[in-house]
Amino acid sequence: MKLYEEVSAYIYGIYLRYISAEDIHVYSIDEAFIDVTPYLKLYDCNPVELADRIISDVYRETGITATVVIGTNLYLAKVAMDIVAKHMTPTKVGFKVAELNEHTYWEQLWDHQPITDFWRVGKGYARRLDRLDIHKVIDQYNREGEA
Repeated sequence: MKLYEEVSAYIYGIYLRYISAEDIHVYSIDEAFIDVTPYLKLYDCNPVELADRIISDVYRETGITATVVIGTNLYLAKVAMDIVAKHMTPTKVGFKVAELNEHTYWEQLWDHQPITDFWRVGKGYARRLDRLDIHKVIDQYNREGEA
């Protein structure tokens, strides 16, 4: 565990070369949310290009491949990580870059199952949704349209 923590701290240091600490939000020892919006003009790039720079440094210096997700908000970024990235084929060196915005969320995930794949939907909440006959995102949308 100590080595894992040391490597995690080293990778965090790589993030700090590009991004200020106040824009890095550590979610777990191997997952962080980074708001790159204020840095795109500085580095004259788009989010995917900046992510590629950062994960390339991580790989070059540690040998660890990374998955990067880009979302227009925190929820979409987390869903991109938990669902979209898991179904992607990595690049030759093992990188994955998944993106979700409000449009692609509906386009790609409206009928995704199981609903417990979505962030913050656990088994208990899924049981309550099941009693309401909600098993997919589209079920909730259709239900709201009936009201």
